[in-house]
Amino acid sequence: MKKFFKQIWEATFQPETFFQTLRDETSWSRPLVHLFLLALWLSFGSVIAWSVGVPGDTPVNSSLGAQMDIYPYWRDTLLPQYGALSYPIAMAFIMLEMFIISLIWIPIVFLAFRFLGGQREPWQRGLLHAAQGFIYGLSPCVFGGFLPYLALLAGVYATLLQFFRGPAITLQDKSFVPYLFVALFLALAIWRYWQGGLL
Repeated sequence: MKKFFKQIWEATFQPETFFQTLRDETSWSRPLVHLFLLALWLSFGSVIAWSVGVPGDTPVNSSLGAQMDIYPYWRDTLLPQYGALSYPIAMAFIMLEMFIISLIWIPIVFLAFRFLGGQREPWQRGLLHAAQGFIYGLSPCVFGGFLPYLALLAGVYATLLQFFRGPAITLQDKSFVPYLFVALFLALAIWRYWQGGLL
């Protein structure tokens, strides 16, 4: 756990150095274990916050879409039917959705950065670098990603890390394309938010 929190700290507060050092790693297990621990931490914190009355269906109180998606289902269905057992069930759903979202977004990030200016390297290595940038980019959410207002700040910073700085460094993209990618993603997220739903 000490290494996990050290990586969280470095990814959040020293991203340039941290993401550059990730390029030397060749293991898929490290980012996947990191994602599992992040998901466990955020899901546990979320259900604790929900239990004391913090609504988890807004970006002000939740950093991730997984939290916002599961909260209404937990409140309206799981809690009335399962009571105290609804908390670990909600945790499992949040963790599952975080893994599913990562599996969807990592190839998209890889393709966007690879074909729009990233360093040419074998696709297996490039996909690993995209996963590293995306997964470790979630790290700021540990710092209150389930608490009012801190969740909003952590979520915005995590979005910038996982869709811009992290992959731009791990995939060695020095062009303006990452800026455009982030601008389009944020525009879509803001539009979806005002339409009443997020990604």
